[in-house]
Amino acid sequence: MTTLRATVRLQLHAGFDFDAAAAQVDYFARLGISHLYLSPIASAVPGSTHGYDNVDPTRISPELGGEQGFRRLSDAARQHGMGILLDIVPNHMAVHPANAWWNDVLRNGRRSAHAGWFDIDWDAPECDGRLWLAVLDRPLAAALADGVLHLDIDGEGPCLRHHDLALPLSPLSYPAQADSWPGWIARCQRSPQRMQDVLQRQAYRLGWWRTGADHTNYRRFFDIDGLVALRMELPEVFDAVHALPLRLVAEGHVDGLRVDHVDGLADPQGYLGRLRSGLDQAAMASGRPAEAITLHVEKILADDEALPADWACDGTTGYDFMDQVGALLHDSEAGPALHALWHSASG
Repeated sequence: MTTLRATVRLQLHAGFDFDAAAAQVDYFARLGISHLYLSPIASAVPGSTHGYDNVDPTRISPELGGEQGFRRLSDAARQHGMGILLDIVPNHMAVHPANAWWNDVLRNGRRSAHAGWFDIDWDAPECDGRLWLAVLDRPLAAALADGVLHLDIDGEGPCLRHHDLALPLSPLSYPAQADSWPGWIARCQRSPQRMQDVLQRQAYRLGWWRTGADHTNYRRFFDIDGLVALRMELPEVFDAVHALPLRLVAEGHVDGLRVDHVDGLADPQGYLGRLRSGLDQAAMASGRPAEAITLHVEKILADDEALPADWACDGTTGYDFMDQVGALLHDSEAGPALHALWHSASG
């Protein structure tokens, strides 16, 4: 068990994966680093450079090296007496075809097993009881008239394509027999009215991208249409999203979590209490005391604001402290003092 002393933040992506990070562990150890602080490691949008656009929180990203790559990094850290902290993203997921939960909602609407997992207002005005998708490069009527919407067949069945975007179709909107799909698609493509009828039968309503600010009826990460918020207050959603990090703690690979955007959750206090309890159980499963696993939150504090005392965490990731340090480093009068401190510490 390594005491948390100093972290190095590692931004993982396909060009700097687990093995690339493991190759640097010796250098980090010589610097006096106690823990590797990893960006999100769950499966994200293909080609993601940051990991916050996750599509499957239950699986370690294959682009980073998958489960085996992570274990190699963990082993390298342990061999140097270092620990690992994980950045986790409970608030949102990417709106992307690789997100199976989201795709199921697009395909089946309110009937989807995951319809209640996302923060969607199905009864929002002007949405006709459907999910508003502001994804078109022009108004819907123009998109139909200009032929930029067309039907296709992918691995799941018939789908709707708009440039590079593929959207699943409701099974109730196309023939059940696969051998009749090509003919059905050809008939629809020849008739704008048929295409309109197909669109009317979907669980989503397509809109011009400029309508997003006014009509989008799912909670987003700020105003980013490509990130849809999760209802983390639901136990089944919490359990699904946290199964991976809690397992990695229980297996002894992870020593702490950093929670991204905790203010985006409906009940931060309740969430942190549930997570702390899960971490305590996972720590005991790994043969470590509960206090060995740290829990920090991304929380931007105003000048007159303090972290709520009833939040079950060890503190913030330090944006307020970073501001203070930045002010010191940018103060020209601090130069001599900083120089003397550096000289005494380094020789």
